[in-house]
Amino acid sequence: MSTPSTWQTIRTLLTPRRIVMLGIAGVLFLAVLWWIRQFIDLTPQGLRTLMAPFGWWGGLLLSGIIALILVIPVAPATIAQVGAGLLYGPWIGFGVTMLGDVVGSLIGFAIARQWGRRTFLYTRLSADEKAAFDRLCQQITPLRLIVLRILPGPAYTMVSLAAGCSALPWWRYLLASLLGVAPGLALLTLAGDLSTSQPWLAGAVGVGFVLLMLLLNKVAQKYNNSL
Repeated sequence: MSTPSTWQTIRTLLTPRRIVMLGIAGVLFLAVLWWIRQFIDLTPQGLRTLMAPFGWWGGLLLSGIIALILVIPVAPATIAQVGAGLLYGPWIGFGVTMLGDVVGSLIGFAIARQWGRRTFLYTRLSADEKAAFDRLCQQITPLRLIVLRILPGPAYTMVSLAAGCSALPWWRYLLASLLGVAPGLALLTLAGDLSTSQPWLAGAVGVGFVLLMLLLNKVAQKYNNSL
């Protein structure tokens, strides 16, 4: 009997029930944003005007929000990442998102490295899911990590925890993680910046990002025996 690939292992952990629950949380988050727009101008120009007085503190706050979402995926991190480009432009916005990614990925890694399989998430898994998680920990390598970072939402958090439970040194983990997310973050922050001046082009960049992620996902699945 062959060993399941990394992709098959992740599918075992991301059960339909968990995906539906996270989907509901995402919808509730968007509903809150829709309600807030009654009191705050959420247009690109309105948000820039709102955040201007905060200066660098606003960027640090946004980095913290991104980091929190990457540890506890209760909302789409993509919204905050696009927002960074919208508020601060493509270069500073990219730095804001990368800082958030560094902090978020290291927190997930550190939690697993410190407490291992005593974390709340692991204790909530079934016996089969625990076996799948243990298998994922053994499958984590720098190359696999770079490829797996194209997966958003709960998969991001799961990979961070598995890497923390693996034998991978933290600095290799961090380097591989950043290499994996950098292209996508660059596109998202560029789309956010363009949304104020060229919304159609921003939409095209966003569609291109989605298509790129889907393509990379297909390529990775095709060659999953080597991943």
